[in-house]
Amino acid sequence: MGNIMEQDNGGQNYQQLLTEISNRIGEVRNQIKSFKNERAILISELRDLRSERRKLIEQLKELRSQLKELNIKRQELVEKIRKLRSERREKIKELRTLLNLAREKREQLQILDQEIRMPISAIRKEIERLEWIQQTRILSVEEENRIIREIARLEDLLEKALKAKQEKKEYIELRAELKGLRLVINALTKEINSISDKISKLDEERNALRTRINEMSGKVDEISKSIEERQKRLDEISNEISKSITELKSLREKYQEILKEIEKSKLKKILEEKRRRVEEKIKRGEKRLTLEELKILYGDVEDIFEETK
Repeated sequence: MGNIMEQDNGGQNYQQLLTEISNRIGEVRNQIKSFKNERAILISELRDLRSERRKLIEQLKELRSQLKELNIKRQELVEKIRKLRSERREKIKELRTLLNLAREKREQLQILDQEIRMPISAIRKEIERLEWIQQTRILSVEEENRIIREIARLEDLLEKALKAKQEKKEYIELRAELKGLRLVINALTKEINSISDKISKLDEERNALRTRINEMSGKVDEISKSIEERQKRLDEISNEISKSITELKSLREKYQEILKEIEKSKLKKILEEKRRRVEEKIKRGEKRLTLEELKILYGDVEDIFEETK
């Protein structure tokens, strides 16, 4: 009676264990399902985030390529403006030299103009008149000497007048050259200013591109951080799923083991009852036993359980 009570209690314990394991199996299955759902969401999010990051990286490459082109163009303009400024400096230096020369010539002309009061034609005519008098008239020594001195003075004056004429011609040419040089300098200044404006516009474009690149780079970093966080969580979920699957496998094995124990317990009760009947049969003097009755009488529960599988 005590054995039966123990078996009943064991059955109840087994049933309680089966219930607990079955409940736990359900919980683990739900955990796995929940983890897989979360994993599917994360995989979808990661796919979208990586796609978005790839697009941003491609856009960044394009923007950086544009910035590189602008930098090259700007460098070309800077080199060009450097050459133009160098050329303008040389022209300004040349202008200053010519201005000094023009100033000197103007001062010389002012001095000569003060000395020369007669036109060249009048000087020549006066020289010719005096030479004719000298050649056609009988003059006293004193008059001839006076005419000779006057002719000499007039010839000196003619030389200065001719020199003044040449200086004036050169001065006029110099002023024309100065005017042309100023035009060249103005043209260079205009071109330099134009290029400076282009460089300023390029700088605005470059700054705008840099701002976009910085903003886009920041966005790429944010997405990369989000990807890293989700990937970390995905790895954690994979580990949790692996642990849960291992636990589920272990629970199922335990569940099957308990079912076997329950089957063994039931079989043991049946065998004990059959063995009691066989023993009573022997006590009654019945000597002939069947092969099955011999197995029940002398066999082990484990062996009989294996045969019934």
